[in-house]
Parts: sequence; structure tokens; C-alpha cells
Amino acid sequence: MKAPLRSADTAPAEPPSSFTASLLAYNLALLLVALILAPFAAIACLAKPRWRESLGSRLGLGWPRPAGSPVLWAHAASVGEIEGIAPLVRRWQDENPAGEVIVSALTATGCAAAHRLLPGSTVRVFPLDLPPIAGRVVRAVRPSLFVFSENEIWPNVLQALHRARVPIVQVSGRLSSGAATTLARFPSFARAVMSLVTRFCVQGEEHRRRLIDLGVAPERIIVTGSLKGDAQLAEPPPFLASLTALERPLVVAGSTHPGEEEPLLDAIAALARRSPRPLWILAPRHPERFATVAALVAERGIAMLRRSALPADPEQVRARASACDVLLLDSLGELAGCYRAATAAFVGGSLVPVGGHNVLEPSRGASHLPLQPQRGLRPERRVVGRLRRGLPPGRGPRPLAGREPGGRRARCPFAGVLHLRTAPLIIGSSFCLPQTAARG
Repeated sequence: MKAPLRSADTAPAEPPSSFTASLLAYNLALLLVALILAPFAAIACLAKPRWRESLGSRLGLGWPRPAGSPVLWAHAASVGEIEGIAPLVRRWQDENPAGEVIVSALTATGCAAAHRLLPGSTVRVFPLDLPPIAGRVVRAVRPSLFVFSENEIWPNVLQALHRARVPIVQVSGRLSSGAATTLARFPSFARAVMSLVTRFCVQGEEHRRRLIDLGVAPERIIVTGSLKGDAQLAEPPPFLASLTALERPLVVAGSTHPGEEEPLLDAIAALARRSPRPLWILAPRHPERFATVAALVAERGIAMLRRSALPADPEQVRARASACDVLLLDSLGELAGCYRAATAAFVGGSLVPVGGHNVLEPSRGASHLPLQPQRGLRPERRVVGRLRRGLPPGRGPRPLAGREPGGRRARCPFAGVLHLRTAPLIIGSSFCLPQTAARG
């Protein structure tokens, strides 16, 4: 990864002259969408404090004006991407001890993760991709290097960075077949936007081929794999030791969405009659849904404890948790650490078409993980497929260690029990990985 870290590595390519007309059409469409959504956004700002808090940053206000040099601006979408890019940012800090780091994310949870993982960095919510706002932010920050994760391509921000002659590097890059098909319908615009990026560091060969088909020069693309696979294991939250001391199977259902909690609660109720009785950690994807999910659990009559109500004393935690079936994780930044002690894990976005979530994080911790490809998660099918075959997620064909004698997979204690509606995902199916293999 040394080459893409150097800001003076290569100069940004010049976009074709047709880009101005294409960008104008894009901005007109964006303006129309903004006008339609403006009333709903105003209501959301009144109803949700987090939206109000991030409004200034989204409008390009309050961004820092670093006095020193060099300056790294690192951007990632949300928590998983921030966790993946954090080691790369720390590496840059080691090589540039006098430099300043600005980290941006699209979500409040992503910003919280950046504060936790990269203390000392300036953290902001990413600005709206409108020309005046993008230009204001770039002029304020004056980055020496812009690094963005996965598919966070915002044309106006990239154009403003290009005009300021800032090298732009994509890491953990991916381009799904659907996105490639859509971009191919606007070939001149796609080529122009892609020409703004100095270097593409992509997750796999299929993403490299799609970029080449869109007109990106092969020498500007490197297959490096995903940074998420290299992220450090998160520290377990302080209450986790008290839960594991109960010697009950611990099942973590992380990043759940509307429509997923109901079948999960059906499974929780069914397993509550078994011995040993599992203890579930239920973590909704979005903080604004904590109260809604708590109400769903209460309606089912399932004994529940909220993370925010846990006492500090470990003995009291054990006493209260022993009587409940669900711990609602109504906190930020603790889900990844919970996977480390999980007997089994469920990854949200699997039962509803929202695109799915990172399976690498739980696969490195949970003893058993369902590895059926998730609905709407085409870009991650390669990772899921490799994990199901017992291979590491993004590297060469090195088999994972720690299987049972004879090469058999360990059987999940919940096999055949947690059938969630008609979804293709069955927790504890034959696709489970043994714990030592998942951490291999």
C-alpha cells in the first residue's frame, strides 16, 4: 500500500472537454432532487437532533482550516468503512508526524467511530455534493491527499479537488455490476468522473475489469483487496465479561433493519425454551430505532435489558442479565467488540433488500456465522463465497486453520432451529465456520 499513500505519486488526469456539459446535467438533476426533498429534510432536522447537528457540516460550514502541511482528508461512508480505513490513516500519520488528518463520514455513527478509532483527528460529516459547497470545503481544508473508501464517488467534490490539484486515491474500491451497467449508459460522464481519480486500489479483479470497460487506464488500477479484512479486532465492551460468565450461548444480531427484528424475535422466543437458553445481543443499525425495537421486544413479552441501563458493577450486570433473553445494544461503537464472544452471529441487511453489511467483522469473532449470500449484496458475494469455502476473504488461496480432525466443519448448536421466514439465510446452517477457522 506504499504507492497510493504518497501524495506526489502521480498527477491527476485531465477530464475531457465534454465533462462540463455532463456535470451541468448532473447538477441540474441534483438540484431538482434537492428541491423535492427539501421539505422532508426540514422536517427531519426539526424531529432529529442529529440531523440539526450535522447540517452546518453538510453545508460546508465550520470545516477546519489547517495551518500546517501536509493534510490528509480521508472519507468513508459509515462505521465498517471507517474501521477499515483507520489503519491506513494511522500509517499515514506514522509517516507524516507533523501532518494533520481530517476524517469525514456520511453518518453520525461513522463520525462516532472516527472519533473513537482516530483520536486527534478532525471529524466532520461529508458535505453535500453541490458545486459551491464542495468548493468551499476544499478551499478551507486544502488537503495534500484525498483518500476515499469503496464507492464514495461524488463528482463535484472530486472536481473541486482536481481543480486544486489534489491527488485522489480510492481504497477498497468496488464497482458492482449494476452500477457499472448504469454508468455505461452515460459513457462520457462516467469516463470524465473516473478520470478525476489518480489511483484506484480495488478489492478484486472483477472490479478492475469493470473500471477498464468504463475507460479507466489499466495502469491506474491496482488490485489490493479489502482493507476491512486487515482491520484490528475491536476491544470487547466492559459488560461482555459479565455476560460470558453466565455460560450461556451468546448470539449477536447486528445492524438489523425494519422487517428483520420480527423474525428474529420469533427465533428468540423459540430458542428460549431450549437448554442452555441463549442470550441475544440485538443491535439495530440506526440509533433512532432503538426505542422502536425496544417496544417490539416488549410487545412479545420477551425479557429484555437495555445496554444504557446496565449498572457499572459486574456482579449486578450478571444478576440482571441472567433473567433476560435479550440485551438491546442501544449504544454506539460496541457491536464489533461483542462479536468476539459470540457463539453465533446474524448480519443485518440479510432479510430485507438494503444492500447488506460487512460479514468480515463478525466472521473474525463469532464461532458460527451464516454465510449464505445476502439479498442485494452482489459486491460481497465473492467474500461470502471464499468464507464458505474456508478461504481468507481477500488474499490468496491459503486455507484457514483450525478445522476439526478430518477437515470437517464444526456443527452449530442451533442448526435447523432458526429458520427465518422464507429467507435464504438460516442461522446455524451447514455453512457455519468453526471459531478457530473464522479467526485464522
